[in-house]
Amino acid sequence: MGRPAVILVMCGSSVATSNLAAVKLEDEADRRKVRIVTKKGKVADFDMLVDLHKPDLVVATSQTHARDNIKVFSGVPLVTTLGQDKLFDEVFAYIKELGLG
Repeated sequence: MGRPAVILVMCGSSVATSNLAAVKLEDEADRRKVRIVTKKGKVADFDMLVDLHKPDLVVATSQTHARDNIKVFSGVPLVTTLGQDKLFDEVFAYIKELGLG
């Protein structure tokens, strides 16, 4: 595999749900033996964080916009657990598609 995938995990305040979502993604990455690096922040700072961290994909627990061909996944299933396994499959399939991890 290539370098670790950089995932920008965002929520409204960058306090609770982005941390929860990041931990779940990290745990699942460990389980799948995929290397990732998570960065966390607020959706209000989306453009600045994309410029700063150069993520390969974004997982947001609140609504945000797309930019620079960066794939954005809804992180709501990581908070509610409804559809969480499907989201994991989609995120890690995308990482594999990019040749990362």
